[in-house]
Amino acid sequence: MNATMKKVNSMTKAHLNNIMQIMVFKLNDNSLYGINVSKIKSIEDFKRYKLVKNDIGASSKGNLNSVKNSNILEGYINYHDLVIPYLNIEKWLGIFKDGNEYKVTLVSEFNRHTMAFGVSDILNIFNVSINDLQTTHLNKDFITYSALLEIDHAKEICFIVDVENLLQEVFGEKVVVEDHLKNLGFNKEILIAEDSKSAQIIIDDILLETGIKYQKFNNGEELINYISTLDDKQIEQIGLVITDLEMPKKDGYQVISYIKSHDKTKHIPVVVNSSMSNEGVITKTKSVGACGFVTKTNPTKFIEQIKLFMLK
Repeated sequence: MNATMKKVNSMTKAHLNNIMQIMVFKLNDNSLYGINVSKIKSIEDFKRYKLVKNDIGASSKGNLNSVKNSNILEGYINYHDLVIPYLNIEKWLGIFKDGNEYKVTLVSEFNRHTMAFGVSDILNIFNVSINDLQTTHLNKDFITYSALLEIDHAKEICFIVDVENLLQEVFGEKVVVEDHLKNLGFNKEILIAEDSKSAQIIIDDILLETGIKYQKFNNGEELINYISTLDDKQIEQIGLVITDLEMPKKDGYQVISYIKSHDKTKHIPVVVNSSMSNEGVITKTKSVGACGFVTKTNPTKFIEQIKLFMLK
């Protein structure tokens, strides 16, 4: 397990252009699923932690008070003196199999939350080009993309889990915009690259309260193509670019690199809004030119970053 996590840590710090690093695991339907390695805190033997089953839901302190969806909550574990929710990811994905057999517990940390869930096995970490990600309509609320992986000399389908949607459904954080951050009235526009539909809804909830003009793009390529069509006068109307990192076609790193490598756009500040918030990722975004980083999606910090760069 430790060797695997060392591989995770080194890969998240690597400057690999156009590559998404996916930890691939199996569930009891025998299908392959994946999650970005940057969202994995540790890999544990399933038998290591005692699962405490109860219905306390939102009544306790710490991570417990934020759990909103008890339907997929199996219970809690003591993870290094932190009580964290243990989720049934199969139930969330609509997989209903009797006698679930798990060998591994994945502990995942993103968006300021730590959670755990069981998987039947882990295959490996795969480098997947974002150009090879395919949109799928299977369980569209739970799966962002699919990819074909070379496993034992055969092409196997792997479904990439939409962790942003999982986060929203499990923790159900309500977007609250403080009064002093409403109706800011900036004249310039914000461009936003974000492929997750659940994250787009949260961004709408935040920005509609502020009265700021903005445009959303479903991936980095769409945003880059749009900017490339603008003349100098139109470019001056862009006050800020906000980008996710994990996106198909062109990812957030490529968005930053494009903006900072062209004379007419390099003055535009770029803020990353991502659930991948480990130190390696943050360092990498700064190295390619990002001005700020917000853990997806904290309304107050999100707007504070907007004010910081659009008031300059």
